[in-house]
Amino acid sequence: MPGAILTWHGMTSKGGEMWQTLFALAYRYLRERGLPHADAEDLAQETILATYRNLDGIEPGSLNAWVRTVARNKHVDLVRRQARIVTVASVPESPDPDDGPLAAALMSADRESTLRLLSNLSPTDRRLIELKYLDDRSIDEVATILGRPVNTVKVGLFRARKRLKAHIERGRS
Repeated sequence: MPGAILTWHGMTSKGGEMWQTLFALAYRYLRERGLPHADAEDLAQETILATYRNLDGIEPGSLNAWVRTVARNKHVDLVRRQARIVTVASVPESPDPDDGPLAAALMSADRESTLRLLSNLSPTDRRLIELKYLDDRSIDEVATILGRPVNTVKVGLFRARKRLKAHIERGRS
Protein backbone atom coordinates (compact mmCIF):
# COMPACT_ATOMS: atom_id res chain seq x y z
CA MET A 1 0.00 0.00 0.00
CA PRO A 2 1.51 3.34 -1.07
CA GLY A 3 2.61 5.57 1.76
CA ALA A 4 2.53 2.75 4.34
CA ILE A 5 5.38 2.56 6.81
CA LEU A 6 6.85 -0.88 7.50
CA THR A 7 8.77 -1.29 10.73
CA TRP A 8 10.92 -4.25 11.68
CA HIS A 9 13.31 -4.27 14.64
CA GLY A 10 13.67 -0.52 14.52
CA MET A 11 14.11 -0.36 10.71
CA THR A 12 11.51 1.64 8.87
CA SER A 13 10.61 1.48 5.23
CA LYS A 14 8.13 3.68 3.43
CA GLY A 15 6.19 1.96 0.64
CA GLY A 16 8.28 -1.21 0.66
CA GLU A 17 11.62 0.46 -0.11
CA MET A 18 13.36 -2.03 2.21
CA TRP A 19 12.03 -4.94 0.14
CA GLN A 20 13.04 -3.25 -3.11
CA THR A 21 16.54 -2.73 -1.73
CA LEU A 22 16.78 -6.35 -0.59
CA PHE A 23 15.48 -7.58 -3.95
CA ALA A 24 18.10 -5.45 -5.71
CA LEU A 25 20.79 -6.90 -3.42
CA ALA A 26 19.75 -10.48 -4.20
CA TYR A 27 19.38 -9.77 -7.92
CA ARG A 28 22.81 -8.10 -8.14
CA TYR A 29 24.40 -10.96 -6.19
CA LEU A 30 22.93 -13.54 -8.59
CA ARG A 31 23.82 -11.59 -11.75
CA GLU A 32 27.41 -11.28 -10.51
CA ARG A 33 27.51 -15.07 -10.45
CA GLY A 34 26.64 -15.24 -14.14
CA LEU A 35 22.93 -15.96 -14.04
CA PRO A 36 20.89 -14.59 -16.93
CA HIS A 37 18.43 -11.79 -16.14
CA ALA A 38 15.31 -13.98 -16.03
CA ASP A 39 16.84 -16.62 -13.75
CA ALA A 40 18.36 -13.98 -11.45
CA GLU A 41 15.00 -12.23 -11.26
CA ASP A 42 13.15 -15.46 -10.43
CA LEU A 43 15.65 -16.51 -7.77
CA ALA A 44 15.75 -13.01 -6.26
CA GLN A 45 11.96 -13.16 -5.97
CA GLU A 46 12.19 -16.57 -4.26
CA THR A 47 14.91 -15.15 -1.96
CA ILE A 48 12.72 -12.23 -0.87
CA LEU A 49 9.79 -14.57 -0.28
CA ALA A 50 11.98 -16.81 1.93
CA THR A 51 13.24 -13.73 3.77
CA TYR A 52 9.71 -12.52 4.40
CA ARG A 53 8.61 -15.94 5.67
CA ASN A 54 11.54 -16.08 8.12
CA LEU A 55 11.62 -12.42 9.12
CA ASP A 56 10.94 -13.12 12.80
CA GLY A 57 14.03 -15.33 13.10
CA ILE A 58 16.48 -12.94 11.41
CA GLU A 59 18.69 -10.74 13.56
CA PRO A 60 18.26 -7.07 12.61
CA GLY A 61 21.96 -6.50 11.87
CA SER A 62 22.26 -9.55 9.64
CA LEU A 63 19.45 -8.98 7.16
CA ASN A 64 21.74 -8.29 4.19
CA ALA A 65 23.90 -11.32 5.01
CA TRP A 66 20.76 -13.43 5.32
CA VAL A 67 19.55 -12.30 1.88
CA ARG A 68 22.94 -13.06 0.28
CA THR A 69 23.05 -16.48 1.94
CA VAL A 70 19.54 -17.39 0.79
CA ALA A 71 20.35 -16.13 -2.74
CA ARG A 72 23.52 -18.25 -2.76
CA ASN A 73 21.55 -21.31 -1.64
CA LYS A 74 18.90 -20.71 -4.31
CA HIS A 75 21.68 -20.44 -6.91
CA VAL A 76 23.29 -23.68 -5.72
CA ASP A 77 19.91 -25.43 -5.90
CA LEU A 78 19.43 -24.18 -9.46
CA VAL A 79 22.87 -25.43 -10.51
CA ARG A 80 22.14 -28.83 -8.96
CA ARG A 81 18.79 -29.06 -10.77
CA GLN A 82 20.41 -28.12 -14.06
CA ALA A 83 23.10 -30.75 -13.55
CA ARG A 84 20.34 -33.36 -13.41
CA ILE A 85 18.68 -32.15 -16.62
CA VAL A 86 18.27 -34.95 -19.07
CA THR A 87 17.62 -33.97 -22.66
CA VAL A 88 15.00 -35.65 -24.77
CA ALA A 89 16.58 -38.94 -25.82
CA SER A 90 14.06 -39.83 -28.45
CA VAL A 91 10.98 -38.38 -30.02
CA PRO A 92 7.93 -40.58 -30.57
CA GLU A 93 7.46 -41.86 -34.11
CA SER A 94 4.04 -40.33 -34.63
CA PRO A 95 2.82 -37.28 -32.73
CA ASP A 96 -0.55 -37.12 -31.10
CA PRO A 97 -2.53 -34.37 -32.91
CA ASP A 98 -3.34 -32.88 -29.49
CA ASP A 99 0.37 -32.35 -28.70
CA GLY A 100 0.36 -29.02 -30.48
CA PRO A 101 2.60 -27.35 -33.05
CA LEU A 102 5.90 -28.01 -31.24
CA ALA A 103 5.43 -31.79 -31.32
CA ALA A 104 4.21 -31.61 -34.92
CA ALA A 105 7.31 -29.63 -35.87
CA LEU A 106 9.49 -32.25 -34.19
CA MET A 107 7.96 -34.93 -36.40
CA SER A 108 8.11 -32.88 -39.59
CA ALA A 109 10.86 -32.96 -42.19
CA ASP A 110 12.31 -30.04 -40.26
CA ARG A 111 12.77 -32.14 -37.11
CA GLU A 112 16.55 -31.76 -36.90
CA SER A 113 16.41 -27.98 -37.18
CA THR A 114 13.71 -27.87 -34.48
CA LEU A 115 15.85 -29.96 -32.13
CA ARG A 116 18.81 -27.72 -32.96
CA LEU A 117 16.66 -24.69 -32.18
CA LEU A 118 15.77 -26.13 -28.75
CA SER A 119 19.45 -26.77 -28.09
CA ASN A 120 20.06 -23.01 -28.45
CA LEU A 121 17.91 -22.31 -25.40
CA SER A 122 19.35 -22.20 -21.90
CA PRO A 123 19.16 -25.49 -20.00
CA THR A 124 16.41 -24.02 -17.82
CA ASP A 125 14.29 -22.89 -20.79
CA ARG A 126 14.87 -26.14 -22.67
CA ARG A 127 13.87 -28.20 -19.61
CA LEU A 128 10.67 -26.19 -19.14
CA ILE A 129 9.69 -26.62 -22.82
CA GLU A 130 10.55 -30.33 -22.77
CA LEU A 131 8.58 -31.04 -19.61
CA LYS A 132 5.52 -29.03 -20.60
CA TYR A 133 5.25 -29.72 -24.32
CA LEU A 134 7.29 -32.81 -25.14
CA ASP A 135 6.51 -34.77 -21.97
CA ASP A 136 2.97 -33.32 -21.98
CA ARG A 137 3.01 -32.38 -18.30
CA SER A 138 0.70 -29.97 -16.51
CA ILE A 139 2.04 -26.76 -14.96
CA ASP A 140 1.59 -28.33 -11.50
CA GLU A 141 3.60 -31.40 -12.53
CA VAL A 142 6.39 -29.25 -13.99
CA ALA A 143 6.49 -27.19 -10.78
CA THR A 144 6.72 -30.35 -8.66
CA ILE A 145 9.47 -31.87 -10.82
CA LEU A 146 11.54 -28.68 -10.75
CA GLY A 147 10.79 -27.87 -7.12
CA ARG A 148 9.57 -24.39 -8.01
CA PRO A 149 6.37 -22.47 -7.29
CA VAL A 150 3.63 -22.77 -9.92
CA ASN A 151 3.74 -19.04 -10.71
CA THR A 152 7.52 -19.19 -11.23
CA VAL A 153 6.99 -22.03 -13.71
CA LYS A 154 4.26 -20.07 -15.53
CA VAL A 155 6.53 -17.03 -15.85
CA GLY A 156 9.46 -19.23 -16.88
CA LEU A 157 7.41 -20.92 -19.61
CA PHE A 158 6.19 -17.57 -20.88
CA ARG A 159 9.77 -16.32 -21.12
CA ALA A 160 11.04 -19.58 -22.64
CA ARG A 161 8.36 -19.41 -25.35
CA LYS A 162 9.30 -15.78 -26.03
CA ARG A 163 12.98 -16.70 -26.40
CA LEU A 164 12.09 -19.68 -28.61
CA LYS A 165 9.98 -17.42 -30.79
CA ALA A 166 12.87 -14.93 -31.02
CA HIS A 167 15.21 -17.75 -32.14
CA ILE A 168 12.68 -18.79 -34.79
CA GLU A 169 12.25 -15.23 -36.04
CA ARG A 170 16.03 -14.71 -36.21
CA GLY A 171 16.26 -17.85 -38.31
CA ARG A 172 13.70 -16.50 -40.79
CA SER A 173 15.46 -13.20 -41.38
